[in-house]
Amino acid sequence: MSLTAHFIDDDWKLHKKNLNFSQTTGHSGELIAKHVKACLNNWELKRVLSVTVDNATANDVGVQYLKRRMLSWNCLVLKGEYVHMHCCTHILSLIVKDGLKEIKDSISKIRSVVKYVKSFPARFARFKACVEQERISYKGLVCLDVETRWNSTYLC
Repeated sequence: MSLTAHFIDDDWKLHKKNLNFSQTTGHSGELIAKHVKACLNNWELKRVLSVTVDNATANDVGVQYLKRRMLSWNCLVLKGEYVHMHCCTHILSLIVKDGLKEIKDSISKIRSVVKYVKSFPARFARFKACVEQERISYKGLVCLDVETRWNSTYLC
């Protein structure tokens, strides 16, 4: 688990600090919250506006656990009204992955062609010759995406 703090200093300058990397022995909300709580204590953080996590149910449980503890310490900004923030990048990722399901057959066929072309140097050379013959100006040629990362599919 990684814990990162974002804060604005007295001169209104934005900072980002990696506070902790720790190995967790499970994925329960309470266990995750206890790791975060220990890190907050170690860093002696006295003011917390929000905790941003992905949409896992365990994180919902963990943030509620943290909120109760931090309310008792009186360290939450705005009484914890905005303490639980869902990661917009994770939400966007879920939306895009769902949208890509609509064209999964096409993506699968393209992956197969890329694997075929790149599996032997002679095939790849022939592909490059075809690109030159057709005067295709794109220089990136072909790349194989990482199936679990939609941005990789987009960039390839």
